[in-house]
Amino acid sequence: MPAMRLFLLLALLYFAQGLPSGLIAKALPALLRDQGVSLSLIGFTSALALPWALKFLWAPVIDRYGTRKQWLLALNGLAMALMLVVASRDFAAWVEALPWLLATLFCANVVSATQDIATDGYAVTRLKPEWRGIGNSLQVVGYKLGMVAGSGGLLWLVAHYGWQPSYAGLACLLLLVIVPVQFMPDERTPQQQAATHTRWHGWRGYTALFRDFLAQPGMAWWFATLALYKFGDSLASRMTGPLLTDSGFSLAQIGVMTGVAGATAGVLGAFVGGATLLRIGHREGLLAAGAMQALGLAGYLLVVAGLQNVYAIGAVVYFEQFADGLSTVALFTLMMDRCRAHSPGTDYSLQASMMVMVTGIAATTGGLFTEHFGYAAVFATAALLTLFALVPAARACRGPTLQSAGRHAIS
Repeated sequence: MPAMRLFLLLALLYFAQGLPSGLIAKALPALLRDQGVSLSLIGFTSALALPWALKFLWAPVIDRYGTRKQWLLALNGLAMALMLVVASRDFAAWVEALPWLLATLFCANVVSATQDIATDGYAVTRLKPEWRGIGNSLQVVGYKLGMVAGSGGLLWLVAHYGWQPSYAGLACLLLLVIVPVQFMPDERTPQQQAATHTRWHGWRGYTALFRDFLAQPGMAWWFATLALYKFGDSLASRMTGPLLTDSGFSLAQIGVMTGVAGATAGVLGAFVGGATLLRIGHREGLLAAGAMQALGLAGYLLVVAGLQNVYAIGAVVYFEQFADGLSTVALFTLMMDRCRAHSPGTDYSLQASMMVMVTGIAATTGGLFTEHFGYAAVFATAALLTLFALVPAARACRGPTLQSAGRHAIS
C-alpha cells in the first residue's frame, strides 16, 4: 500500500475511534447536567472508560483469530449500529431510562477499545519503522478530531438541530471509514498470517504472550518510562483551568487560551512530532520532547508567581500544549518499536493500558495534591517527575535498533 494511502486510512480509523469517545468523555456530562442529572451520578460515568484500561486482556484474541481487515469491518459496523441505537430516541427519553443508556455507551466503549487494538496492530504491522513517527502524528490528530466532532461539534449540532438527527448524522460518518476498509490489503496467505499473528493455545499460551513480552531485555526500564513519562502531565493538567480561574481570568479568556489556542498547539505539536522523529531518531525525539514537556509544565510557575499578561500566559499554554503533542507522538512511536511482529495488538495494548492506569491515578489525585500543597507544588512536582522520567527513558532506549529508528526518508 502506498504511504499516503496508508496514512489516510490510519487517520480515518483513529478518527472513527474518537467519534463515539467524544460523546462519552466530553459531551455526556454537559448533556446529562442539562437534563438535571446529579453531579455525583455524572461523576460515576467516568467508569465507562474502564474498557480502555482493560483492553489488553482480550487483545490476544484479536491477534490470534481472524484478520485485521475482518475485525475492523465488523467493529466499525458495530460502532455505527450502536451510535444509531443511541440516536433512535430523544436524549430526554434516554435519561428516563438512564441505566440502558449507560449500558449501551459502555458497549460502545468496549467496541472502540477493541477497534484500537485492531488498528494499532494494523499500524505496527504496516508502518515501516521510519514511518511510525508520522503514523503516530496521524493517530493523535485523527483521534483528537474525532473527539472534537463527537463532543463540541455534537453539542453545537444538538443546539441547532436536536439530538436524534445530530447523533445519527455523526454515526453515518463512520461510512467514510467502513468503505475504505473494504479495499485495504489483508494477510491472505498462511505465511503472511504467521508473520503478523500469534498462534497461542490455552491458558498457558495466553499468559506466555505477556510473560515473554515482559521478559525482553530493558523492559523494566521501559515500563518505568511508561509509568513516569506522562505522570507529571496528568497530575497537573486538570489544574490549569482552576489556576487561571483563581488568578482572576474570565471563562472566555480561559476558553481561548486552553481551548482554542491549546488544542491548536497540541495538533500542531503532533504534526511536527512525526517529522521530528523522522529526522533525529525515535530515542532522541523522546528525550527532547520530554525535556520540552517539563519546561512547559514549569512555565505555569510564572502564573503562580503572579504573571497577568494574557498574551504571555497564552504563550506558556501554547508551548506546553505543543510540547504535549510532541511528547505524545514520541512515546506512542517508541511503544510501537517495542512491539513484536507476531503480536503487535497485544504488546501495544499492554503498554497503553499500563499507561492509562498510571495516568488515571495521577489525574484523580491531582486535585487532592493541589488542595493540600498548592499550585506551585503541583506544577513543580509535575515538571520534576517529567524530567526524572528521562533517566529510565535513556536507559530503556539504548539498543541500536531503537536509537537508529526513524533516521530515514520515506521512499
